[in-house]
Amino acid sequence: MLPLRASLACRRLPRRLSAPPLEAFNTSRRLSTLSADHTPAPEFDLAAIRSELAVEHEHSAGSECRWDDASAPWHWLDREMSSNMAGETGAVCIYDGAAAALSLRGTASAETLRFVDEHRAAERRHLELIECLLPPHKHTRLLPMWRAAGFALGFAPALVSDRALFKTVEAVETFVEEHYGEQIGPLKVHGRCPQLVALLEHCCADEARAGNERYVEREDNDL
Repeated sequence: MLPLRASLACRRLPRRLSAPPLEAFNTSRRLSTLSADHTPAPEFDLAAIRSELAVEHEHSAGSECRWDDASAPWHWLDREMSSNMAGETGAVCIYDGAAAALSLRGTASAETLRFVDEHRAAERRHLELIECLLPPHKHTRLLPMWRAAGFALGFAPALVSDRALFKTVEAVETFVEEHYGEQIGPLKVHGRCPQLVALLEHCCADEARAGNERYVEREDNDL
């Protein structure tokens, strides 16, 4: 599922923002994680974020159906969040594939092995956050394809060399950062979904942090 461009997202954002919290999610569940640099991440109120998504649905979809109703049409943020879940699913599987290939190859550096383990854990945390937000009917049906593609994308370069793996991950993470930015930008400009924006910024910062670490490791170890 391809992300919408920021300009299109801006045009589809509603002008007003007011709605009661979702009755279907009346528990104020909070979920905190560790960032990729091992510092405590912000605590996210998932029920409040679901309410923000419901508000965007109410004013964007032009439908009387509730956001959590399986028959409700998807609006732009539904599509973006489903795309986020697919991307994080694929990212976890990239590192799964890389770990499998590195185990077979047996010549990877200790730093590369550590990198794969730490950032696979970070991607799993991102995926858990997004899974907690979206009802099952808003998950893309293409998740099996994303898992298979992600595993192959991590396995093949890692089987060749550490350098090939780092270059592949660098390209993927650059795209992910841009994709998150296309959601964060218009939401912030229009003052929408502040708690969702905080969560997306947290995930995006983890991706950028991983990118910076990759450059250092590649230079230090001549990958």
